[in-house]
Amino acid sequence: MVNSAIISLLKNKHCSPCTGRLAVKYIPQRLARKEKRKKPIAVLTCCLIFFMGTTPLLSQNMEMDRKTKKIPHSILKVNNHDLEIDGILNGDHQFSTDESWRFNDVNATYWVKLDFTHELDTLGTENSWRLRTLNFSMAILYYQKDGHIEHKPFGHFNKMEKNKSLVHLQGVSFKKEYLFEQKYLFIKVQVIEPYGRAPRFEYLSERANRFYTDYYTTHDLDRVIMEHVYLGACLIFFITFFIIFYYTKKAEFLFYALYIFFSAFFLVRLFFHGYQTYISSMFGYCSVVISQILINFFYVLFAMYYLNTKKKYPRLHVAMQIIVVALILLILLLSYSYFSGEYTISNVTLDLQRLLMTLFGILSMGYLLLKAKNKLAIFIVTGSFIYMAGALLYMFTLSKYYMIIGSTLEIIIFSLGLAYKIKQEYESKLVLQQEVSMKETNALRAQMNPHFIFNSLNSIQHLILQDDMVSALKYLSKFGKIARNVLESSHEVLVTLTEEIELLRSYLELESLRFDNSFEYTIHLDKELDTDQVEIPLMLIQPLVENAIIHGLSSKKEGNRTLSLRFEKKDDLCVIKIEDNGIGRQASKAAKTLRKSRGMQITEKRLNMRHSQNGKKNTMEIIDKYDSGNHPSGTKIIIKIVYNP
Repeated sequence: MVNSAIISLLKNKHCSPCTGRLAVKYIPQRLARKEKRKKPIAVLTCCLIFFMGTTPLLSQNMEMDRKTKKIPHSILKVNNHDLEIDGILNGDHQFSTDESWRFNDVNATYWVKLDFTHELDTLGTENSWRLRTLNFSMAILYYQKDGHIEHKPFGHFNKMEKNKSLVHLQGVSFKKEYLFEQKYLFIKVQVIEPYGRAPRFEYLSERANRFYTDYYTTHDLDRVIMEHVYLGACLIFFITFFIIFYYTKKAEFLFYALYIFFSAFFLVRLFFHGYQTYISSMFGYCSVVISQILINFFYVLFAMYYLNTKKKYPRLHVAMQIIVVALILLILLLSYSYFSGEYTISNVTLDLQRLLMTLFGILSMGYLLLKAKNKLAIFIVTGSFIYMAGALLYMFTLSKYYMIIGSTLEIIIFSLGLAYKIKQEYESKLVLQQEVSMKETNALRAQMNPHFIFNSLNSIQHLILQDDMVSALKYLSKFGKIARNVLESSHEVLVTLTEEIELLRSYLELESLRFDNSFEYTIHLDKELDTDQVEIPLMLIQPLVENAIIHGLSSKKEGNRTLSLRFEKKDDLCVIKIEDNGIGRQASKAAKTLRKSRGMQITEKRLNMRHSQNGKKNTMEIIDKYDSGNHPSGTKIIIKIVYNP
């Protein structure tokens, strides 16, 4: 590569001989450094390609290392649980070699005779061997050692050795010298649930068995990873829905969280050492089996609350209530059967539960398709159909991965359904809140308008009683103008700030006439504030101006009386300042002229309603003013209204 680069450079028509000589001198060093930097990347790439290419080969080699030899066997079924190995060895029992045998009778005891007649030469090549079988509920291997009959318990409930592997059983060890008559081993088997698979009995060397217990193939990892991914997803959804339930107190989220929990508890039951130890006890195993029914139990409860069947599907609601009661009875019956040893009852109970839920699922899905009142029913039908398909495939194929896939898809669909319901309820609540806010605004304004009219009529009456007809007529004219503007705007929830200021001007003119021009007022508008773009509730400011005049300025005995209204723009806020130089709130309260202002309460509530309606913060602040001698010198109110300029 270096030489070709140099030759290419020397052949370049733009290079002089001198340039070529320089290139020969310096370029090899630069290229060498570049090649040196590329080496780690090249090595890493080669390792990755090698690993990817050899992984299938390693998996194939391990499968070859795991290769077992099938042991010819015959089976004896007896109903006498007290029959021991001595009776088998000394009795005349007819063992059957029929390959159609299944261990499906929970009330029987099965004896298996393993025949190593044609395997003796192979057994002589190793000191120790491992017998591999199905994961029987309870099994005992009988063998002879030093002229005595010995036994080793193995199986689900009485294993002597803990499994090292998360996928494969440990197996049970034996040696060639353990054989009865130098060719037989016997196994006593009892089951607490029917085994649909054909029994298999195989053996391999102790050294080869470590490829089961200590190593994993890609197929093993696929199984482990699939269940761990499913468990992780269930954990995330369980925590999410439980937190949502904690804050919303909606029962459907609790029941669905519990449904997810028991789905994971039932389906992921092999690939954790602590979990394996737990289900090796009768209590643990029973709890896992009962979780099948609990899955359906919480699923039905979830559907009841999710669809609101009590209100929208009353007939389906009654059927669901019956199913819930039936499932509770089945749980009690199943618990009794396991702890009493009546395993026949447990199998009948599980079959009954499967039949009941299959029929109910089909009928309820059909009913919802015909009577669906909203999209929520579609989520239930779709998720239920996928879950039922996975459950039925699991029941007939004995591969729980169909149920894991069905459960995963169903959880995704129902999660979308719950999210859709939250969105639907939020939108309904938002519309309702808007309607309520509008009604409350109208009601508050209706309370405020009589308050203003009453005060205005009192002022007109006062002028008439003083025989000041000119002022009374002038006041009445301005009052009529305000009343007309208010009535014209009565159908509006909001008015522009321009309209509000015009109403305030008219109102201040009225009050100035009422108090014989005893106070001065000013209205200052910020040039940057576009009053036509700001919307506020009608006559929001008037009650505050009224309080300033009546409780502040009118009670002042000395000095000038001024009222200032300022409308300013500050970022996205319209700032309204109402300031007077009256006697202040403390003096007014001491003089008992300050009562709990209805107008002030109305204004504050209307501001809060606007805040809750648009989700932005509107505030009102009341500041007591003091002079240099720390004497009250008036009141200042600052209102901040958020708007989009």
